Amino acid sequence: MIGANRLVRWGLVACLGASLSPLQSQDTGFSKEIKFRLGYTPSPKDHLRGPYTGFGLNLGYGIGVGRVALELGYFYKTGDNYITQPDATRLPVGQLPMNTAKSVEDKRNELSGFAARVSFSRALMADWRWQAGLQMGTKFKHQYVGDAQSTPWDAAAGTAAWRDFYLGVPEQGGLNPSLYGGVIWKVDKDSSLELNVVLLNYKAIEYHHYVGTGTVYDTGDPGRRSSASTSFPLDSLEKHSRIVPHAEIAYVFHF
Repeated sequence: MIGANRLVRWGLVACLGASLSPLQSQDTGFSKEIKFRLGYTPSPKDHLRGPYTGFGLNLGYGIGVGRVALELGYFYKTGDNYITQPDATRLPVGQLPMNTAKSVEDKRNELSGFAARVSFSRALMADWRWQAGLQMGTKFKHQYVGDAQSTPWDAAAGTAAWRDFYLGVPEQGGLNPSLYGGVIWKVDKDSSLELNVVLLNYKAIEYHHYVGTGTVYDTGDPGRRSSASTSFPLDSLEKHSRIVPHAEIAYVFHF
């Protein structure tokens, strides 16, 4: 009984929505647009900044009941440098402890790349439309550079001393489908404004280094240190799936 009541209520809502749509406006034919957008979240993750920017070429086609569109463009969300300390919990037996005052990692993240959007829109009232769609693409880039050393670290410390130098720029791509929806206001015949809510979906990565676990250390002046031939088999890339809501505004130029 409860399920039937819910179906009736949703049916009434659908009928009311259909009655509000102007019957005389039929979506037909092709359309071409350039979009410039700005998004923002007050709660960014993974040391990314709150805003993002993007632009794209949008090609639409009216199918009578609405308009379907495909947009090809670029997305960019930068981040800030942040400092971490490497992990000393896996030091081999007999190795000197890490000097925490002189062991540091400098990291920075970025979310960017070419992205595609598919959408469906429908007339809502005069000069207004609603739309819903899916954004796909973009990749997460993680930059890191680290310098860690034992205490003491010098030639006199012998083979128990170590110093790690390491850097890299790993990336995590994929479709990363992000849902979005909102309204479109027709400013004039050549331009529109869009207001959307975007559930930005991506997979964040972060390099995790275990100090003193390199396969090869060169002996020199002043002591043992990693080289270009050194690998760190215990190190890993930590991965985290994110969905972060963003408010988005876009200017649309029709041509």
